[in-house]
Amino acid sequence: MSKCSQQLKGCGKVFAVNRLETVTFSSVANEFINKTMKIEILTKKGFTLVELLVVISIIALLSTIAAVSLGSARTKARDTTRIATMKQLATGLEQFYSDKGGYPPTNGATTATYAIGGNVLCAATTRATDTDIYKTSCVGTAYTTVPAYPIPIPGGGTTRDACPTGGTFPWAAGSVVGNYCYGSDTAYAAGAYATTYQILWELESASSNPLGGTRCISSPSGVICS
Repeated sequence: MSKCSQQLKGCGKVFAVNRLETVTFSSVANEFINKTMKIEILTKKGFTLVELLVVISIIALLSTIAAVSLGSARTKARDTTRIATMKQLATGLEQFYSDKGGYPPTNGATTATYAIGGNVLCAATTRATDTDIYKTSCVGTAYTTVPAYPIPIPGGGTTRDACPTGGTFPWAAGSVVGNYCYGSDTAYAAGAYATTYQILWELESASSNPLGGTRCISSPSGVICS
């Protein structure tokens, strides 16, 4: 018989004590962990008012920068369209001149310019008429289509400027407006083609123009901007 068997009663006491110590230690440890977690939860801080204001300010600043960049990109895109349109129209007018021996006459008198956006440069007749550059569709030889002047126009607004009237050909840079305005040195009533022309047009930003300036006049000699 083992020593423990001989002292069974004593062994039971030892076992009971060891078990009690184990249970007691486990309970104390769990309670400590629970209290520690509660303290951490209670003492954990959120954002302060100052921190929130700083974050909001940064977001507002980034939004402003993005809006300005987007606006600049749109302005440049509109100006790029205007420049491309004038280059295309100049090419079409030279082809017209090559075929007809002159440029389209002015729709009315040489004291006025006329909006040509949204029209077709067309040679539909055997003689010079005011409709050569003011057609919305073409039955004959179409040289190019002039898209409508992009809006908003320079300076803002969604209404295209009226083309200058009451002046004298050739037109000065101060006459340039937010539109594509065509004028020539010959009125259509004369039944002859023009020997030269001007197109008044304007950009929104000088930085978009390789020539500099925003007020431009196109002619057979090229483009002048100021």
